[in-house]
Amino acid sequence: MKILVFSDIHGNLNCLKTLIDTDDWKNASLRIFLGDACVCFNRPNECIDLLQKLDCKKILGNNDQYACDHIPKINYDALPAGKLEQLDYMCKAITEENKQKARSWQKDISMELFGKKFYFTHYVWEKRNGDENVLTTPKEKSFCVRAKMFENIDADYYFFGHEHKENHFTDGKKHFYCLGSLGLVNPGYYLIINVDESGVKVTEKYLVHNIKEEIDLMKKAGYQYNKKRFPD
Repeated sequence: MKILVFSDIHGNLNCLKTLIDTDDWKNASLRIFLGDACVCFNRPNECIDLLQKLDCKKILGNNDQYACDHIPKINYDALPAGKLEQLDYMCKAITEENKQKARSWQKDISMELFGKKFYFTHYVWEKRNGDENVLTTPKEKSFCVRAKMFENIDADYYFFGHEHKENHFTDGKKHFYCLGSLGLVNPGYYLIINVDESGVKVTEKYLVHNIKEEIDLMKKAGYQYNKKRFPD
């Protein structure tokens, strides 16, 4: 079985269109999007529309939730400069129909294949003061930190996004894969997971896409994007 996993396109329609034109996409038995179709680039409606049409399982990201239902108030003080303005823009820009589509996406997916347990999510969700939100990203990245993050989830392989920088930690029994981002960097990052009776093989893949067009569209729209991440 061949599984294609990708995450964090963040309104970048180009990276999604480029991905679905690859042989990896066409030959996959299962495709899973790990969330954050919204915020950063300003084509969230187009991304949600296309994702809904694709033969692809879709997981809700924290930015998708924020853009649909507003960011939990507990997070206001922790927001980087400009992020609240971005989220307010997205809340107004995304159509109600597309908000309903995103709200239907799952928070996580678990499956067992050939005796191995797999877990897919955007990140670790938690409840604080009645609000559901993703766990604060730890400064340290290590196997022990990952094991603590996912201590309540029984799996052999864990796949998630959110952090925007790919990494992999394992002790030989448990494997934690952060998928970084397909859309925020060029080339973008995704994984191919091959599973059969002989075992599990995870292959890193990189995708070159037209990120400049997305940046130009943000400028033209007057969208308050992160100029440090995408300098002129």
